[in-house]
Amino acid sequence: MLRRRGFKLSSRWLFRAIEPANRDEVIQLGLSAATITRLKRLRLADDIVTAVENSIFPASCIPDPQAIGDSLYSYLDTRGLSIVRTLQHFRAVNASEEIAEQMGIAPHGALLLITRVSYTADQRAIELTDTYCRNDYYDSVAELRK
Repeated sequence: MLRRRGFKLSSRWLFRAIEPANRDEVIQLGLSAATITRLKRLRLADDIVTAVENSIFPASCIPDPQAIGDSLYSYLDTRGLSIVRTLQHFRAVNASEEIAEQMGIAPHGALLLITRVSYTADQRAIELTDTYCRNDYYDSVAELRK
C-alpha cells in the first residue's frame, strides 16, 4: 500500500533470536516444541518508522534467524514454507512507552494494531505477528457484499 503511494520502503532488524516459547505462544501456534524464533523489526517509509513488527515462528521454520535477508517471506519460500493464507485482526490501541520511542511519536498516541496468524499450504500455523502501525501512514478499505 505505501509503495503504491510512492514511498521507498525498508526495514531495520532490532532483534532476532531463538528463545523458549511462553504458554500463550505455544497455544496460539499449536506448537509441540517449546522453542520459537522471535523477530522484531522496524518498518520504514522514506526512512520514517511507520510500524513496529513483533513476530514469532516455530524455531524449526527459522533455525538461523540471522540468515533472513531483506524479505522474511522470501526466506520462508526458499525453505519450502510459503505463506498461503493469513488471518488478520485489526484494532485501535495506544502506543506503549517503548513503541512510542521506537516510532518517534508521543506516548499513548493512537495506533492500529494488526495481529496476523499465517498458514502454509498444509494449513499449519507458522507465524504470529503483531504489527503496530502509525495511523497517519496506514488506512484500510473493506468491501462487503450480500
